[in-house]
Amino acid sequence: MKTTRVALGLGLLATVLAACGTPPTATTLVALGLEAQLAGDLTTAQDNYQQAIKLDANSAVAHYDLGTVYDRHGKTSLAVGEYTAAVVIDPTFTDALFNLAVDTAPTNPSSAKELYLKVVSEQSGFAAAWLNLGFILQTEGNASGARADWSKAVVIDPSLASRIPHSPAVSTPAPKA
Repeated sequence: MKTTRVALGLGLLATVLAACGTPPTATTLVALGLEAQLAGDLTTAQDNYQQAIKLDANSAVAHYDLGTVYDRHGKTSLAVGEYTAAVVIDPTFTDALFNLAVDTAPTNPSSAKELYLKVVSEQSGFAAAWLNLGFILQTEGNASGARADWSKAVVIDPSLASRIPHSPAVSTPAPKA
C-alpha cells in the first residue's frame, strides 16, 4: 500500500515536471515507469525504464524494474540480464538478488542457493528467500537444512506454511491472541 502511494506520488511529480518542460531525468522516468507498471501498462513501463537506463546506465532501480517487466512478459533471459546489471551496480540490492535467484534456480540451483544466502545475510527477515533456500536444500538431499530454513520462513511469514511440504518437523507458530 505504501509503495503504491509513493509510486503514485512520484508519478504525479514526474507528470508535473514533464508538463513544465523540464527534461526527464532517469529518476523521473523510473517513477513514470513504475506508475505505468502499477496501472498494468507494461509496454509504457518498459519504454520508460529503457529510457532511464539510456540516461543513467548506473540506475540499479531502472535495471531491476525493467527486469520485472521482462519477467512478466516471460522473457527470463532478458530479466536475468537486468537483475545482474542491478546487482553489479548495487551488490546489496536484495530484491534484485532474490529475483535473480528465482530466475536462475531451474538451470543453476547452486548459484541460486548462493544468491539466496546473500539475500538472507543482507536481510534476515526475507521470508521468501528462506522458503526458496529450503527447497534448494531439499533437492540437494539436505532435509534437516530445508526444514530449518522453512521454519525460519514460517516464523517470519506464517502464510508461507501452506507452501511447505507437510512435515511434522516444520512447525507453524501459534496464532497471536
